[in-house]
Amino acid sequence: MKPKVIVLLVLLAVAIAGIMSTYSGAQKSSTFSEATENPGETFHITGFLVKDKPMEYDPVKDANYFSFYLKDKEGNIRKVVSTEPKQQDFERAESVNMYGHVDGDIFRATKVIPKCPSKYKDEQNNASAQASQL
Repeated sequence: MKPKVIVLLVLLAVAIAGIMSTYSGAQKSSTFSEATENPGETFHITGFLVKDKPMEYDPVKDANYFSFYLKDKEGNIRKVVSTEPKQQDFERAESVNMYGHVDGDIFRATKVIPKCPSKYKDEQNNASAQASQL
């Protein structure tokens, strides 16, 4: 094969991979009700950490077991069990994005992504305070 053809094929493969990754991450956020109706399917759920309910994580006992309670956008609260270790500062999360499926009364999360308070909020507040002083 000519080098030009090989380069074009590689560029085409990279372009296709980029397009597919864009569309695969574009799932709409679901609720626990929708996930319960379709127990075998994987869902993307966004919610808020319920801080007055217990979190369970003991890395000595099992580093791949982390449970917590999440409130979805409809107000439903459900226990979430993750097979990932607890992330640092998880308690400070403003919201939590997760992927997984319903298993009885539990949501089994395969991926948990906490959305922590942004460090840029303080910088924005400082910038607006400085601008108001001018």
